[in-house]
Amino acid sequence: MSSPPAYRKAKTWPALPVIILVLSFAFPPEVSVSLGSLRLSPYRITLIIMLVPALNILLQNRKAPVGLVDGLMAGHGIWAALSLMLTMGVAEGIESGGIYFIETFGAYLLARAYVQSYDDFVAVVRLVFTMAATLLVFAIVESLSGEHILRMPFKAIFGGAGPHVIEPRLGLTRAFTSFEHPILFGVFSASAFAGTYFILCDAKLNTSTIKRMAAVVMATFFSLSGGPFTALALQMGLIGWDRITTGIANRWSILMGIMGMAWFVLTMLSNRSPILVFISYLTFSASSAYNRVHIWNYGTAEVGRHPMMGIGLNDWIRAPWMSSSMDNFWLLTTVRYGMPALIFLAVAVWLVGWKQAQGIKSDLKLKNARKAWIITTLSFVLAGLTVHFWNALMVHFFFLIGCGMALTCARQNQPVTQTHQPTFIQPREQLSWT
Repeated sequence: MSSPPAYRKAKTWPALPVIILVLSFAFPPEVSVSLGSLRLSPYRITLIIMLVPALNILLQNRKAPVGLVDGLMAGHGIWAALSLMLTMGVAEGIESGGIYFIETFGAYLLARAYVQSYDDFVAVVRLVFTMAATLLVFAIVESLSGEHILRMPFKAIFGGAGPHVIEPRLGLTRAFTSFEHPILFGVFSASAFAGTYFILCDAKLNTSTIKRMAAVVMATFFSLSGGPFTALALQMGLIGWDRITTGIANRWSILMGIMGMAWFVLTMLSNRSPILVFISYLTFSASSAYNRVHIWNYGTAEVGRHPMMGIGLNDWIRAPWMSSSMDNFWLLTTVRYGMPALIFLAVAVWLVGWKQAQGIKSDLKLKNARKAWIITTLSFVLAGLTVHFWNALMVHFFFLIGCGMALTCARQNQPVTQTHQPTFIQPREQLSWT
């Protein structure tokens, strides 16, 4: 009789470069140094320093060698840089495109290099939750007092513009914490929800786990922004579906069928496209919905005029009364860098999720980790229809894509690390979310 598999102690925290990158999100934008016209924030400095070492680690990784997804992610960053050089001139294009490449592919690459296993992914989830829960303390004080207790002190020390004035909602100040906008803080906080439930709470609901999940919900709430609320609601809905349909065959296919039917009904009954319908209702106020519909109309027209290389950082054509802000990550990416940049990124994200869902046999904990990543990523995809990701949040998004690669490469025939005494029963479930 073979001896039971050996379980080792789980990692508490991820590798040091990952810790430094995620914690750098807690430094306000005022904590930056200028190198000519180039702004170097803590996360940018981290990514620049780690780019070559991370690439070297990836090229030497025999367990998860360079593949199609890596090429697509690199292609996204390279195409965006080429677009900027073409539309903005070589000098400005190299500077702006280089930084964009560092923030996107560099963040993805750092995750690929230092997040290589289930244990590494769990450690990242724990770190993101810890940061969101810590920022909650500042968000509560900021929202109730109206004082930006993180950004204003750093503004006094380092200079900078400081947080801009935003109209309160529900009688509360919208919390920035360390981010440039409450929306960014809210989406970052919401990104911790699925991981907290499936991994830190072991997909269980009790007093202890509800407290953890409540911390994420509260942090998201104090952003008082529709995009983060949408991301959080989607995760709650998918987790609820996972709980109530346990044991039902093809339950995720059924859900996709329901969503497809809803799309068809909207197409037949509405005089607007389903995307416009969703954009209209996934906002905090009627005025925001009205503005986002016009953003979609003018933005897609811009894509039609410049489909391949986009318009770079040049201004886009819009109504005179509209702001220059384009609150749609996916649309703005296409407007600036062209359709190929969007296709590279979208296909890469889809492939990571598809590879996770196609696993044959999986430990229950590994299956839950994959659910956490897929649901979190779907929340980013949906929030991106009404929110633009920039600076630290964009880096966080691309970093999470890289983290997902670790779960595609996790070996199903090896036991997953556990912190409690295991029972040596081989799982018989399929990963196909049944």
